[in-house]
Amino acid sequence: MSPNLSAIADDFGFDALQRDKKLGGDIALAFFVLGAPASFVVGSLADSFNRPKLFAWTVGIGEGACLATYWTTTYPQLYVCRAVTGFSLGGALPLIYSVLGDLFAADERHSVSAVVGIGTGLGISLGQAIAGFLGPAFGWRLPFLVVSIPALLCAAGVLLAVDDPERGSMEEAVRGQQLGILQANDNTASSVEMTPFELTDTEQTMLSEVNPGTDDSATNPSTKGLQAHWMTFKTLLSTPTFVLMLMQGAPGCLPWGVINSYLNDFLSENRGMSVENRFQFATLTILIFGVGNFLGLILGGGGGMYLYRRDKRYPALLAGSMAVAACFPLWVLLNDVDSSSSFLKIGSVSIFAGITSGSTGPIVKATLQNVTLPQSRGQAFALFNTFDDFGRGLGPVFVAMLIERMGGRTPAFNVGVLGWMVCGVLNLCVFWTVAVDEGQMQFRFTSSLRRRRSEQSSVDDSDRVIV
Repeated sequence: MSPNLSAIADDFGFDALQRDKKLGGDIALAFFVLGAPASFVVGSLADSFNRPKLFAWTVGIGEGACLATYWTTTYPQLYVCRAVTGFSLGGALPLIYSVLGDLFAADERHSVSAVVGIGTGLGISLGQAIAGFLGPAFGWRLPFLVVSIPALLCAAGVLLAVDDPERGSMEEAVRGQQLGILQANDNTASSVEMTPFELTDTEQTMLSEVNPGTDDSATNPSTKGLQAHWMTFKTLLSTPTFVLMLMQGAPGCLPWGVINSYLNDFLSENRGMSVENRFQFATLTILIFGVGNFLGLILGGGGGMYLYRRDKRYPALLAGSMAVAACFPLWVLLNDVDSSSSFLKIGSVSIFAGITSGSTGPIVKATLQNVTLPQSRGQAFALFNTFDDFGRGLGPVFVAMLIERMGGRTPAFNVGVLGWMVCGVLNLCVFWTVAVDEGQMQFRFTSSLRRRRSEQSSVDDSDRVIV
């Protein structure tokens, strides 16, 4: 919608203030209205049900609504279609990262999260490009048709061809067992060496205080129902790294609300970079930003993996510093770039903004996977995505209110960019919590495996006695 915000406003007879409030703010809120509940419900179901099938139906519902947008003729119809599309976005992300945690080891998740982020970023950039190039020529509705049909075909492919991986199969305890580190006998109750977790004496003391017999609902898949979800919820909120990840989400999404909902139209209408001239500078600027974001995701994924293998605390330093640094090129883009700026200036500022803003995401997602149990990752990412939705959904609404109160887009957007500053500081704080939290997760998971092995051994012994 962003490249054609003014065209949609003209179609519905909105003035400039109504355009920013109804199309920029309220439509983004519509994503949150269904996206946040969908994220929580689907994410919780992901811990118990077949995840590829859940993913296919979730995407099918959302993209069906995106397809229906092509035939909307009134604002209420558009609002409903965009709200239901938010169901797809909100529900899909917890499923994706829950599955990835069972396909890749802890030291590989940064790069894998970067690949997912690259796909998401390319999708956003491609969507903006399709809307920016097709919208002025063929009308603002056609891009919704062009985007939704391939997505529906992909959902059908997932439903028919993708299997659900075994939960916890890539955790250190299971991989160690496969390598022979854990011996399948009754004497396996001895200590298990977890080589990636070389903790300090203080961290070892904190880790030793964890009771392996607690939080069984989070480690034992046989425990079901609301009580299990409640126990998982309490365990997640008692993990400092997880809480920091939640807290950084909402402010970190505020600048993305500015970029995704307003920036293309802002560059066109307020900075004179028309989407309709032969160079289409506004759309081109967004595309260059997307290229930078692509490079930033590679930096976050590759750099995060490299730093994790040296010390699992170091990726937090990269994530936090890059989030803080991202504020400055975006401020330049909002305040100092216009139609008279050279292409070199526009390109360099846009690509630097993309690089710095794209590096944090893969590290955050990988860290969240590494500090949560396999059986609770769906619910963990559901909570995480809900907080993100506060930023994505309520952020543009907040910015729209600022536009009205501050008398213009530019000062409101400048305030919104500060969200990355808060996000960066919270990511830096993860440096002091992630070692213990990741060690605790592996400790609980290993204890659960031993307990189940002991129970299975007891059952086998009973069967032999009966025979």
